[in-house]
Amino acid sequence: MNAEVGVYPNPYYGSAVWDGSGNKKELLRKLYFFNLPSKCEISIWTLAGDLVDQFEHDAATYNGSDLEWFTTYSDGTQKFAGGEHAWDMITKNEQAIASGLYMFTVKDLNSGEVKKGNFVVVK
Repeated sequence: MNAEVGVYPNPYYGSAVWDGSGNKKELLRKLYFFNLPSKCEISIWTLAGDLVDQFEHDAATYNGSDLEWFTTYSDGTQKFAGGEHAWDMITKNEQAIASGLYMFTVKDLNSGEVKKGNFVVVK
């Protein structure tokens, strides 16, 4: 994992028009992790060290179908660059995340190498 992993948009603004609107607005939000290894585990943390969410990325099979945005606005044929993974900003407890600074780790499941980063959410 030579390239730095990251998140975009960073900062994320809750008023972003491209994320849709209406009753499901919280479910339609998304941000993207990029420069990911082909198989990795992504963990998102609060500054207090609480685990917000954790999921695995597999570049060979990932198509975004786990996000409400893609099931609402796409025909299901979307393709992602191998090193990208979208996240709906919903916690492992099925709650929308709050404004704040978040940390993330990306663990390469082949090498065990871990990269770290952070992102900001402004709602």
